Amino acid sequence: MRLHRLAASAYFAVALGSVGLSLVIGSATPAWLVTMWYPPGEAVEGVPLLPVLGGLLLLGLVNAWMFWEVLRRPAPAGMPMGRAAVWLRVLLYANVVWLLIPSYLPDLVETVISLALWVPALVLLTVVVTGSGRFFRLALLLFGLAEPARAVMDALADDAQPLIFVTPAYRVSIMVTGLAAFVMMVMVLLAQRRDGRWSRGTLLVGVGTFASAFLVELVDALTKSGTIESIAEAMDVLYLVWLARTARELNREPQRAAPLRVPTAVTAVGAVALLMVVGPEYAPRLTYTWRGEQGLDCRLSWAPPRVADIPVHERERAYLCSVSKSDREVSDQELIGKGKAACARFAGGQPVRARPALLALLCPEVIGRRHPELLLSSAQVERQRAEERSRVREQLRREAREEDARCRDPWPALRTRFQATASYYDWDGRPYGIHDAEADTSRDAERIWDAYSTESLAVSGQLALVFTPAQDWATCVTAKALRSAPPPLRRRGWDKVVEADIVSGSGRLVMQTLSASRVRFPDLARGGPGRYRLRLYTRQGVDLILVYPARR
Repeated sequence: MRLHRLAASAYFAVALGSVGLSLVIGSATPAWLVTMWYPPGEAVEGVPLLPVLGGLLLLGLVNAWMFWEVLRRPAPAGMPMGRAAVWLRVLLYANVVWLLIPSYLPDLVETVISLALWVPALVLLTVVVTGSGRFFRLALLLFGLAEPARAVMDALADDAQPLIFVTPAYRVSIMVTGLAAFVMMVMVLLAQRRDGRWSRGTLLVGVGTFASAFLVELVDALTKSGTIESIAEAMDVLYLVWLARTARELNREPQRAAPLRVPTAVTAVGAVALLMVVGPEYAPRLTYTWRGEQGLDCRLSWAPPRVADIPVHERERAYLCSVSKSDREVSDQELIGKGKAACARFAGGQPVRARPALLALLCPEVIGRRHPELLLSSAQVERQRAEERSRVREQLRREAREEDARCRDPWPALRTRFQATASYYDWDGRPYGIHDAEADTSRDAERIWDAYSTESLAVSGQLALVFTPAQDWATCVTAKALRSAPPPLRRRGWDKVVEADIVSGSGRLVMQTLSASRVRFPDLARGGPGRYRLRLYTRQGVDLILVYPARR
C-alpha cells in the first residue's frame, strides 16, 4: 500500500476510534484532540454531544482526504523541470508543511515565517506560468503582495494604541487588501488554466477555496455555537490541497487546456450560500459596523462619552458602542430607532428607562433643556471641578485664619522671637509632630505606634508626637524655642504636664504645618545639634510646647 493511502486510512481509523471512545466516556475531548489537533477547553461545554461528534467525524473524513492528496507522489515528468519550477515545488510543499504543523510561536515570528515561504513562491509562480502576458503577471504579483504588506503592518503595530485599529484609514486598508487577495486568487487560477499543465480537478479545488470561506460565514450566520463554527473553520483544507496539487503537477507539460467549466450544481450551491450569508433585510446594519467587529469599532468605557467631546458624525456610533450587548443579536438600526423613540418620549415629559447621558448622543437639543450639564465638554467639567476644589481650599483657609485669630499665647510673660501659635483640628484622629528636619524618622514612628502609649506626648529618637483629645473644636498650639530651661510654670490650670528628650542631629527641629492657613513655626533647636528637652503643658483646647537644650 502506498504512503498516501496508508496515512489516509490510518488517520481515518484513528479518528473513527476516537469518536467511538468519546461516545463511550461521554466526552468529546478524545475526538476533538484527534481531529482538531488542540485541546477543546470550554468550547464543547453546554453543547449536545452527538451533533459535535457528527461534525468531528465529518472533519476526520475531510482530513483523511487532505492527507491522501498531500502525500501523493508526483506523476512521471512529462518534460524536464527548470530551476524555477523545482524551487517553486519546494516552496509550495514547505507552505503545506508550515500550515499543517501547529505553531506556538509569537505572532510576529509566525508572520515572518509565513511571508518568507509564500512571497518567494508567488514570485516564482509568476515566472513559471506560461500563456499569460507580462502585464498580467506583473498585476498578479502586485495584487499578491498587498495582503503580505498588511500582515507586516499589523504585526509591527501589534503593541500600538488600540485607537489605530478604529481609524477609517485602517478599515479601508482591510477592505482593499481583502479585495486584492480575492483578485489575486482569481488571477492565479486563470494563469493556471492558460498554462494548461494543471488538471481540471486542481482548478476546481482552487475555486472551492472561495466556497470554504462562505461556509464559515454561513455557519456563523445560522448558528450561535462557537463549537460548530470552530469545526467549520477546521474544514478549510481546500487551500492545502490546492497547494499540494499545484506542486505535484508542476512537472507536466504546458498545453492549451480546455476552458474551465464549473458544474451547474456547484454554481447553484455557491449562489445559495452567498444569499444565506448576506442575510435578510430584517437585520440591516450601518456601513461602519459588522457582526463580530465590536472590538475594532468600540472602546470600552464605564461611562458614556460626553456629547461635546464627540464629532457630530461619530455620535451615532458612540451611542451604539454604549448600548450594544455582545450576547444579544440586535441590528444597529433597531438600536438607533429605539433611542430616538426614547428621545421623543423624553421631550414629551414621559418617563424613559434610558439614561439621559446616553440619549444626549442622539438628541442633545432635547436632553439639554432639562440637563444642560450633560452638554458640557470634559474640559469644561474639569475646569468646573478645579474651580470648586479651589473654592473649597479657600474656604478652609478662611476658616483656619478665623480659628488662628481666636488662639492666644497661654504664657505671654515668657516671650521669645522663636515662637508661633496656630489652631490644630484633629480631623482623622492623628497626632501632630515635631521632628528633625533632615532625619529619616520612619523607624521612630514605628516604635511609637508599636508601643501603643496613651500618654499625651510620645518621643522616640528624633521624633515627638503630641496626641490631642477627641473633641469637636480646634486645639490652640503654641510652641516656643528657648536657649535655656524656662522658669517653672504653675501646674494649676493645666490638666497635664509631661517632659521628654528629643535628639536633633542636624540642628533643626521643625513643627509640622498645623493649620490650613499655613502658619509656619520657627526652628525649635536654638542650640544646634544635640539633645533637647521638650515640655508639654496641655488642657482642654490648649497645648503649650517649650523646647530648650537639655542639661549635659
